[in-house]
Amino acid sequence: MRARPTQKIEDSQLPVALAQPETRRHLTETEISLNWQRLPSVQVDRSVLREHQLYSESQPDGDPSAAFDLLRTELLQAAHNHGLTRIAVTSAHRGAGVSHVAANLAIAIARRKSARVVLADLDLARPDLSGRFGIRAPGPLVPVLMGEVAPMVQPLRVAGNLALVLNEQRSTAPASVLGEHSAREALDEIERMLQPDIMLIDLPPLTEGDAALSILPAMDGILLVADGTRTTRDDLQRCERALEGKSRLVGLVLNRAEDTTRRWWRRPKRN
Repeated sequence: MRARPTQKIEDSQLPVALAQPETRRHLTETEISLNWQRLPSVQVDRSVLREHQLYSESQPDGDPSAAFDLLRTELLQAAHNHGLTRIAVTSAHRGAGVSHVAANLAIAIARRKSARVVLADLDLARPDLSGRFGIRAPGPLVPVLMGEVAPMVQPLRVAGNLALVLNEQRSTAPASVLGEHSAREALDEIERMLQPDIMLIDLPPLTEGDAALSILPAMDGILLVADGTRTTRDDLQRCERALEGKSRLVGLVLNRAEDTTRRWWRRPKRN
């Protein structure tokens, strides 16, 4: 069964500064913490996580969780050194394991109690994260991205420092939605109110239409997932060409390799 939010959002529970959207002042740490506390909290069924190969606890070297812990460290260091917050996770084709990598990376980051992380499902044509976590979305995400619903009604808190922006309703026109300025504004508002160290965005494949390309300018960097059994060098080169002038390639992760800790990592280029 899927978990539902344990509390409704009342007017008195709206995050600090949400009542005055024109306000763009810098929030204090106290206000940010209060915004996190006011997010609807949900409990995650660990059996559901195990079913979907989401590793909620660190394990010894050789366990898949260790690979995500290492990837976490590399990503956090790159983000800190280059001023990156909003990282899109995408691939060259379907089935590379983007949602698997994004979810496990978010969980690994959240294991560091000092780090705040937001994971958002923007694969609007095939949303997947809600099912992987066994959590119902508060509502469809498209109205939020279109500016019809306040952005802060969507995030759910599954840990003290991990928030999920989920979606269950498929969109037949994802590129049109993600290309709207309101979609970027919604992400901006969530990031501003929660001030995560990392905001991971689960996107559709770069070569599947123009949905991912539509939102790339709003990303600080791209984490590209390659399937060790399917992705070719030509696939990766097409992705690199698609990224030119739109966003920087932060890293390249090899999924489904024989060695579960094997991965490629590319440092971001300096501007």
